[in-house]
Amino acid sequence: MKIRFIGPLGKVTGSCTWMHDEANDWNFLVDCGMQQGERTAAEWNACDWPFDPAEIKFVILTHAHIDHSGLLPMLYRKGFRGLVYCSRETAEIAKILLRDAAELSDIGFTAKDVNAIRWHEPRRSPFFGQFHSVDRNLFVRFFRSGHVIGALSVAVHWGAPGPGQRSIAFSGDLGPNVEDEESLPFLRHRMYAGSNDFAVIESTYGEMVRTAEQNDPAHRRAQLRSLLDRTISRAGSLIIPAFALGRVQDVLFDLHWIVAENPERYEGVGFHIDAPSARKMNAAVLEALRRTENNGKNGKVRPLWLGKQMFRWFGLDDKDPTHVRTVLDICHMTLGAEAGDDVQLPACGNAVARAWRPLFRAMTNRRQHVPEEDSRASVYVVSSGTCDGGPAAWWLPKLIPSTSNTVALAGFCSAGTVGGQLLSLAKAGLEERRRLTGSLDWPGGMTMPLAEIGADVVALTGYSAHADQTGLLDWILNHHKDELRLVGKAVFIQHGGDMQREALAEAMKARAEMEGTLVQAMMPADPDLWFDLDKDASEISDEACLREMEDEIARLSREIARRRGIPGGKGSSMPGRGQQRGR
Repeated sequence: MKIRFIGPLGKVTGSCTWMHDEANDWNFLVDCGMQQGERTAAEWNACDWPFDPAEIKFVILTHAHIDHSGLLPMLYRKGFRGLVYCSRETAEIAKILLRDAAELSDIGFTAKDVNAIRWHEPRRSPFFGQFHSVDRNLFVRFFRSGHVIGALSVAVHWGAPGPGQRSIAFSGDLGPNVEDEESLPFLRHRMYAGSNDFAVIESTYGEMVRTAEQNDPAHRRAQLRSLLDRTISRAGSLIIPAFALGRVQDVLFDLHWIVAENPERYEGVGFHIDAPSARKMNAAVLEALRRTENNGKNGKVRPLWLGKQMFRWFGLDDKDPTHVRTVLDICHMTLGAEAGDDVQLPACGNAVARAWRPLFRAMTNRRQHVPEEDSRASVYVVSSGTCDGGPAAWWLPKLIPSTSNTVALAGFCSAGTVGGQLLSLAKAGLEERRRLTGSLDWPGGMTMPLAEIGADVVALTGYSAHADQTGLLDWILNHHKDELRLVGKAVFIQHGGDMQREALAEAMKARAEMEGTLVQAMMPADPDLWFDLDKDASEISDEACLREMEDEIARLSREIARRRGIPGGKGSSMPGRGQQRGR
């Protein structure tokens, strides 16, 4: 079995890994995502792949985010006819995201292409940890990654069952929730993906170590409570642009919690949600949270996705069916019901649980709502986390001129987005802002001079759905009942900037030494390079190092030739990148 890391190498988006075994006619992908916000996005998203889509047998999809799933419709358009293996929750959420994306004029695919996708969740039970056969002597195992609803880590096993079978685990995107120390609501903790010969890990936050405060849900809610109190004191508006999957749901939960802690204080606040995509997501999330599974080994019935923290936080017992229904009712009031709906109110649990009520009203016609005429404090949760489009692009021009209002951004926004430009103003006072030239510009022609922005701008922290460096290391070097377990003897680091990858590699080496073991860290840099997974990890590592040295020698030879003025800069016959033997 060979593996080729097509993307992303030194980047964060555009996940796509190609696996191939010519002798067994195995030819498949792990993820097939778009690049978003990358310098090379246009080139990548043109789908000039190094493989023939018609020859790909199947795709394993770790989760629904567009940077992992976004080119699936194009794969089918160009000849792929196989199955996409994933959780059924990922399939439902990906359909929503891809159909929304298909409405964009420059996306390259249509709703018809999305409808052509053949989603498939293997039916053997239990779902997690089970060996699901995808071909003769080829199996996949799924594990919850804790990133978003439906998200998986995946282990691929090849060869006849027994001592000679080999395997590689893919982390997918890993979430921050650790068992019994969960920080985000709804989702259960990430799972260990078994012991394998190799592993592939993302490194989005490979150089970041969060503080205990940053992982504390009470601290996260405290900053949001402070903004809500400030909004009340000014009789202003608080607008929270957030991503439709994961971020909107977490923000809604925290706002409900804050109000349930002190219902009288927030009784007069108007809560509005204008996030059509997120409301579709909410229905899929609620369905997922209700899903249970019977573990055949011990007969226990457990939720697949609903986290135990929801029971701890509300003073409830996850083994009591009545309490389970209460938590699901709370989830429904948060994500599925509207203010004033006739709902089943909690009759058990702590004071926060018993005070929980639906808060938000969905805006079906935003043009009928005039914020300037609303004299009470108001909260608007709107979709489009980067603020470049969607409801956020409609609301922001109306709300940000007023000094009574606050914009709270709940996710990362790159510098070139409207959200990123707003964040650059966060520390600038009004007098300083009035000296600014330039403007915020939205697609469609809406524009606003930076000097006219009066609203406070705040970055909310604690909502990241990604594990930090500590979480990534814990997935690789996992402790269970005082026993150290390695997810892979050698680990390929991808899906992150080179600084993040290098920081994770150094931290991995240090942690392994501290644990008295060895883990080989490899950072593939060449998307043309195949790695032979039927070799030992040390052989692969040595071969990769030799090829990197050959590439560096070739680069230096060309530079020497250029400086000596040799025509064409050809100073060495040493093979350069893309020319190594065995390609």
